[in-house]
Amino acid sequence: MTLSLPENPTQEDLNLIEQYLLAAKKKLRDSEYGTRNFYKNRKELIGTKLIIYQPSNKSHDYYYMRYYAGDRKYKKISLGTNDVNVATEKALEKWRVLSNHLESGGSIFEKSAVDNLQEYMEHLEELYNTEQIKKKTIATKRTSLKKLRLRLEIYNKLSEVPINFLADYITWRRTKNWDKTKHINNPNPPSNLTINTELKDFKGFFNWCRDNKKFMKDIQYPFVKVDWSKSIEKNPSFSDEDWRSVVMYLRTWTKKTTTSQGSKRKNNFYRLVFAEFLKILSNSGMRVHELLLLKWGDITFRKKYEVSSSTGKKRERVIAHIDIPPNTKTGRRLVICPAGIYLQRLKKLYRDNDGRLPKNDDYIIRNVGTKTSKNAHVGQPLSDSFLRRIWYEFVKDLAADKGIEFEENYTLHSCRAYYINKRLELGIPPMHVAELVGHSIKTMERYYKRIRLKQLEPELVKVRRKELEETLSKKFHLFLYLKTLKNNSKMQNKGKNNDYLG
Repeated sequence: MTLSLPENPTQEDLNLIEQYLLAAKKKLRDSEYGTRNFYKNRKELIGTKLIIYQPSNKSHDYYYMRYYAGDRKYKKISLGTNDVNVATEKALEKWRVLSNHLESGGSIFEKSAVDNLQEYMEHLEELYNTEQIKKKTIATKRTSLKKLRLRLEIYNKLSEVPINFLADYITWRRTKNWDKTKHINNPNPPSNLTINTELKDFKGFFNWCRDNKKFMKDIQYPFVKVDWSKSIEKNPSFSDEDWRSVVMYLRTWTKKTTTSQGSKRKNNFYRLVFAEFLKILSNSGMRVHELLLLKWGDITFRKKYEVSSSTGKKRERVIAHIDIPPNTKTGRRLVICPAGIYLQRLKKLYRDNDGRLPKNDDYIIRNVGTKTSKNAHVGQPLSDSFLRRIWYEFVKDLAADKGIEFEENYTLHSCRAYYINKRLELGIPPMHVAELVGHSIKTMERYYKRIRLKQLEPELVKVRRKELEETLSKKFHLFLYLKTLKNNSKMQNKGKNNDYLG
């Protein structure tokens, strides 16, 4: 077949030439098999379905295997040896693995284990972009799958992953994968709850692989006993005394120009924002990420007037109606809370800093950057990691300046726990509190159970004074009675001894 070349080829002519060249190249390549001694030292192991050979176009003399996979498709794999006996043994072993994989519905033309994991992450991104999963969900899974990637890196293909490769995961996660020095503020290794979440995310990946016929084995997952009550203890509620200490110290801490270590603060603006941030959390029961996703257009202020029982004077309270965005953990819900005054103070802070009132589409906890800043994060919500660092700085300063050290390991989420506890203590039904904070009834029942036990503590240990006096009186009279008997016995014995001696 010949092809004449036009002097001034069109795009259609060029496409035709390209197709011709590709076809000619393929024909030449196919003709190399056998006719040009492409195979050196060719050896059939299972007829033409499985052969080993040394290719003539390679600079080395390693053996390769060629495995027929059906539908005129072949799988070619390097055996990494020039010894024909070793190559034969390796080829037969790989053939058994590949055959079993094919019979179970898998494909032998697979990507690497890490590449499959990356494809799964792209799948999750697509789910997020189409609003099928929430931002918090994908962030959690991304963190979990980083641990899985470390475990999969030693395997070239998914088919090479043994079903028990996670058998030592719990130990590995808490030792080799945990550096205490890098978690100063939270020095404890991951809890059973955290590890359980990670394993569930791993299972999601392997289920996706099965659905797409990429990996057909049944992975064995280690058993993790989760004490769900500890999920509450992990972020303990503030006591009234400790919360009072926090609020009182915030007034002076936000004005300080140096840290407890003596280093100078560059900007106190974010400390002022942080102070209002804490009070909004504790008066609304919102999750940290829910508050960070809020925009000013999501908030409506309502005034409420109350008469003081002590003074009889009328006072104004600002109630906030907050529409939680749909891209949060529990989706859209309405929060009605007494945090209006703190939200208004926050708005004034940003107004004074920016020289303008915040717009409805501005995030309420916003990164303002600097005048020369070209950072992509400017205008975006402050990160929860940044706010956590400020919290731990605050705790250190409180201990250094006031000598107040908390017995509990309070976190930012302790504000939410404090809000829940105070509402339950006021007698608001757990079902209504659960609706307010976006909790399940089951979780709220655990909170309520702990509250009731604390409330019953005085009753459980109380002994009526009358009962105590009666008990002590009975014991005293018994003591006197026994003492009298003992003295009488001594006198009788003494008389007997005197008679004997005289």
